[in-house]
Amino acid sequence: MSDPRARRPGEGATVNDPGTSSWKAKISSVRFRVVAAMLAMMAAGLSVAGFITFAVQFQEADARVDQALLDKAEAVIKLAKTSDAAATKTFTKQLRDAADDIEPRSNEVMGTIREGKVTWTLEGAADERLLAKDMYPAAAALANASGTTFGDLNFEGRRLRTVVLPVPAANEPTLTYFLVGKETADQREHTFSSVHTYTLVGAGTLLGAAALGSLVAGRLLNPLRRLREATQVVSHEDLTQRVEVRDGSDDVTLLAKTFNTMLERLDEGARQQQQFLDDAGHELRTPLTILRGHLELVSIDDPEDVATTRDVLLEEVDRMQRLVDDLLMLANASHPDFVRKEPVRVPEFLHHVMEKVHVLADRAWVIDETADCTVEADPQRLTQALAQLAANAVRYTGSSSTIALGSRVDLAQESDEVAAPESNTLVLWVRDTGSGIAVEDQQRIFERFGRAAHGRGDKGSGLGLAIVSAIAQAHGGAATVHSTVGQGSSFIIRIPLQTADARL
Repeated sequence: MSDPRARRPGEGATVNDPGTSSWKAKISSVRFRVVAAMLAMMAAGLSVAGFITFAVQFQEADARVDQALLDKAEAVIKLAKTSDAAATKTFTKQLRDAADDIEPRSNEVMGTIREGKVTWTLEGAADERLLAKDMYPAAAALANASGTTFGDLNFEGRRLRTVVLPVPAANEPTLTYFLVGKETADQREHTFSSVHTYTLVGAGTLLGAAALGSLVAGRLLNPLRRLREATQVVSHEDLTQRVEVRDGSDDVTLLAKTFNTMLERLDEGARQQQQFLDDAGHELRTPLTILRGHLELVSIDDPEDVATTRDVLLEEVDRMQRLVDDLLMLANASHPDFVRKEPVRVPEFLHHVMEKVHVLADRAWVIDETADCTVEADPQRLTQALAQLAANAVRYTGSSSTIALGSRVDLAQESDEVAAPESNTLVLWVRDTGSGIAVEDQQRIFERFGRAAHGRGDKGSGLGLAIVSAIAQAHGGAATVHSTVGQGSSFIIRIPLQTADARL
């Protein structure tokens, strides 16, 4: 019986080789593709430029050779026609003598063609023949009575650039053609050597560009690599990972910065969600325990006990409803639509708030002063904040106490803060002459469920001042308190004035 765990034939081919996977990953990377695309464009540019340059160079070289051959041929013909022996020698012999006088170079050959045959040749090199007999038919085929003809004669890998001119002679009935040829192997070899050098330089340029491009692409794409590494470790349980970003304004760096900003928003959202759950679980536990305890102890046969328990349960349900509403408000405080700003005239607004809060309790309600200005703010949220501060003042003051509302504009240079604000600030406050708050408690009371340890009661959910602080922060400001135990407290909301806000 065969082992079911045994590997069947061919299964080993499906195993991924780490080395192969690594190379595939490198080849498919953005860095490799960017560098490869750059090198491909450079190679194409160098190839096109080289092809055009050397094509022109070959044509110019052939044109120079043709002109030199034509000049030499015309010089020999002119010398032959002006020779003193024109009367005693045939014109063919005169061409031969003129060729001897001019003397072809070592890579040149001269000759004549009559009646379709090469009649004589004069080689510039004594040890070899440039115009071999096997090349005679091709040379004779270049003869053209209508004018000068240029052509290439090739034999055994050698290239002979040739010009053939018709030379009419008055004393000869048959047309004579004069031939001048030049071997261009050295010139071609020099040009091909230039092509070889250009190819090596181009290859070296591509290698240098590949190294430099890889380095530059690596530095530019480094934020992407760190971005990928960060995304691998980020989870719903840990959003603290950030991408290390250097100074720069390129697209990749801006992408990394945007990614960090996104993580910060996600982290803040997760933190707020967790805080909401913690707060809800912490604060709802007590009323639920009370509800359960009363339900377990209620005597269903006693109508009076049932009625009393009902009142207690309804009170606890109302408290839970207020607590849930406050928690939801704090959870939404960071949303863009938490405040809906509009122009608010401060004097009318402050008097409107006073009309609402003075019925809370029998206190001496006054307005200290009013700033005559208009501010861009959410009037409903500001009313909610001041009403909450007024309710707190009522809770911790007696019937003979004073509760005052007020507002003013602090100019940037006139602020009594340690660090002067960059713009003018609208200051709103609620002042009371109650029991006051100890210094060590003044910061804690603005935290969620924070309460003063001394001198203040324990009524309420502990979210009122946290809501006031959230409303102030949503307007770009802050909420603070100045208080002295036994003398009273002043709760202050500061809102920066925009450039469009003006004192009227």
